[in-house]
Amino acid sequence: MRKALVIASLVIAGLGLAAAAGPLSGSWSVGLEFDAFQPLEMLSFESVLEIDYTTCGWTLGTTAVFGKHFFENLLFEAEGAVSGFMFRSILDFVVQTPTFRTWLNAVRFTFAGLNLYGIVMVDNVQTPTNVAIGRGLLLGGSGTVGDCSFEAQAQFNMNDSSYNFYIYGYDWMLDHFVFNRCGTWYKPSGYFDVQSPGCSLCWTGLDIYVEYPFACFDLVTMLSFSCANGFDQVKFEIDDICLGLPWLSLAWVDIMFTTQEKVVNADFSLVLGQCLCFTPYLALEGAGTLIDGISLKALLVNYSWNGIVFKAGELFDEDGWRPYLTYPGYDVQYAWAWDGTLTSYDECKVPQGYDEYFGVEIDGDSCCGGNFDASMFSWFDTGNSTGIFDWKETRVDLEVGIGSNTVLMTSMRLDNDGLHWVELGCTVTW
Repeated sequence: MRKALVIASLVIAGLGLAAAAGPLSGSWSVGLEFDAFQPLEMLSFESVLEIDYTTCGWTLGTTAVFGKHFFENLLFEAEGAVSGFMFRSILDFVVQTPTFRTWLNAVRFTFAGLNLYGIVMVDNVQTPTNVAIGRGLLLGGSGTVGDCSFEAQAQFNMNDSSYNFYIYGYDWMLDHFVFNRCGTWYKPSGYFDVQSPGCSLCWTGLDIYVEYPFACFDLVTMLSFSCANGFDQVKFEIDDICLGLPWLSLAWVDIMFTTQEKVVNADFSLVLGQCLCFTPYLALEGAGTLIDGISLKALLVNYSWNGIVFKAGELFDEDGWRPYLTYPGYDVQYAWAWDGTLTSYDECKVPQGYDEYFGVEIDGDSCCGGNFDASMFSWFDTGNSTGIFDWKETRVDLEVGIGSNTVLMTSMRLDNDGLHWVELGCTVTW
């Protein structure tokens, strides 16, 4: 493994030496967080170096992630095309151990109107200190015949990821194989993964989706097989059903048949018009096909004036907001994010209880063609009156662009104890 990392380091050096032979692009970012009460104590540190080298229609890239105490991650990517075949390879290491984490190789091509793909994955299915290498294979494709569209995926020692491919698409899934969201790295993301260690590529599952639009609704048929059970299920789903009511629609109805039972589910959604400045988040109360009432779960106010955006939000239900009635397998809960929008990602949410905020965002031009961005959000917990007016904290963020390739950043957090922490950062692109 150490030899592999030495080779990886040589590749980075080779990319640097090759800069004169072709276009070299990338970015370097660094962020430091200091304790306001102990300025010499660094709470957190992250630096990310990305380098891409393009030659002969191929893009070769590497990403290095450094943390407070160690070199955390080393990622290599290669992407290009050969005679209509689109290739992509992603290789990831845990550097501090050092340990191999995962290697993905994907190819996509079009044949007779079909979009076909294959993904081979070698993965450590255990932990960096307990290595267990497994191999997996995904074979899939999609196409259209008239108004009918279909998609299928076969898994070999891989988890069932067909629904994610069906909803998000091939490119999105590969882009989110290793990625960062709200400061949290997913390496890999787990959207698709090897099931068990070993070299055997045993068939584990097959899923087929067929969608056909009718005049007043769309019909989606989903058929699933697995190695363990043979036939797993068939599900018929009808989406976007008009009920004749301008404010209510039947989001979907599905009927699922398994070897053990038949399950019928229905869910409704509200149809809201556009409102100036105000965005209400209304939800139906009830379960299944029983509607008990309508509740105002959250309200967002957004007003722009001369490059300044004023925002205010109130979450009336601290349990969050859900777009549908309770539905098996769909329990997505939304809460406020730090930028004043609603999010369902836990790593992007504000602390539980932060149900009210007031914010200001300012955009403008800075030095030498750069941009200036500033924001201030004050957060309140109406269920906890320990602060003045239920105030919990205020966050201030400032970004100043110098030219088109350098951005300086600073942030600070103030709470009932005063200035809590200060962040400093910089991003350079080329």
